[in-house]
Amino acid sequence: MKTYSRYKPSGIEWIGNIPEHWENRKLSRSFNLIGSGTTPKSDNLEYYENGTVNWVLTGDLNDSIIYESSKKITESAFQEHSTLKMFPKNTLLIALYGATIGKVGILDIEACTNQACCALSGSYLIDYKFAYYWFIVNRSHIINLSYGGGQPNISQEIIKSLKISCPSLTEQTTITAFLDIKTIELSNAIFKKQQLIELLEEERKAIVNEAVTKGINKKVKLIPTGVDWLGEVPEHWQIKKIKHTSYVKGRVGWNGLRSDEFLDSGYSYLITGTDFENGLVSWNTCYHIDKERYEEDPFIQLQENDLLITKDGTIGKTAIVKDLNGYACLNSGIFVVRPLNGFYITSFLYYILNSNIFTQFINFTSSGSTIQHLYQNVFNEFKFTVPPISEQTDIVNYIGKQTTKINCTISQISQEIELLKEYRQSLIFEAVTGKIKIEA
Repeated sequence: MKTYSRYKPSGIEWIGNIPEHWENRKLSRSFNLIGSGTTPKSDNLEYYENGTVNWVLTGDLNDSIIYESSKKITESAFQEHSTLKMFPKNTLLIALYGATIGKVGILDIEACTNQACCALSGSYLIDYKFAYYWFIVNRSHIINLSYGGGQPNISQEIIKSLKISCPSLTEQTTITAFLDIKTIELSNAIFKKQQLIELLEEERKAIVNEAVTKGINKKVKLIPTGVDWLGEVPEHWQIKKIKHTSYVKGRVGWNGLRSDEFLDSGYSYLITGTDFENGLVSWNTCYHIDKERYEEDPFIQLQENDLLITKDGTIGKTAIVKDLNGYACLNSGIFVVRPLNGFYITSFLYYILNSNIFTQFINFTSSGSTIQHLYQNVFNEFKFTVPPISEQTDIVNYIGKQTTKINCTISQISQEIELLKEYRQSLIFEAVTGKIKIEA
């Protein structure tokens, strides 16, 4: 792509040089309105029940156009809170803090916001779309300017102090029109690849489901089990409950760990659900605890080949303990599961817990409600298929062989998606900082 003939220093470290005719515009002097909102008392139903006024939260900001707010408030809530302002269509919103910090959105509706959103509206110097793209590619730098201990907070003052390097409004419009077309093309390409991954994941799950419920010998006779989540299974297979086949333990509540006890290095690994990666424990991400804390609960001291399953948050996430080098134990929110009397091999139960069998069991026991916690007495009642050990080994090997091909394809497509995302980000940055020249 073409570049401009002459450049000059922008004075902004992370931007570098800009075209000679571009100017730095301070946001506080470039927008007619920079403001925010508030949150009406949540316990006052009159402020929320049957609300019709769009009220945008930071969760609504996802680097996209906002066509509707996820929450609405009543007209009385809006009238009784002077800090609530109605922002017009094409207002740019930025998340000041929270899980979506730095994310942006453009209003396609009239809306007010809570106090965690900063709104920029009305400018004859900076096109709102140009600012939108600028904020997207400079997010990490802006967050680095934020303050706060545990939670970064950008603050309105930081937003107001920012300077955007930009050309004339006409040239800004040309740049944003180009980016609109290119980002849609790239986003569509990414979406198609993500759809392909979803299809491959469905294919992988179908292979697992078929193998752990029907086996890999298509000639075997199937019989009904009478168990809602199992259906028909080979006639020579057994049906067992977790409580009759497995050692199951978790960290008891009174023995919970405080966050200040988590160590970067120490006597024992401390495993949480966030340390599960592709069915294994990621030792590099684990915290540690001291010897005293490790030894006080021998029931959750881990062994090689133990199966772990999350019981809180994202229920049913699994990992097998492999390459254990030293000592390890569980944080709260996880069960360790270990076969008793050789009923099954760990890898077979791992596939069972990652199949539709376990998903249907969870749905059956939750009676339609969203289950927040997997209790041990419920998990103990889970019935699953138990083929002979030799057949379990054959099934595990078959699944491994079949899914390895799919996993390699998924990995390759995922890398392609990341490259497309990086290119999209790079293209936006180069366009809104003048590193490339966009012509009408």
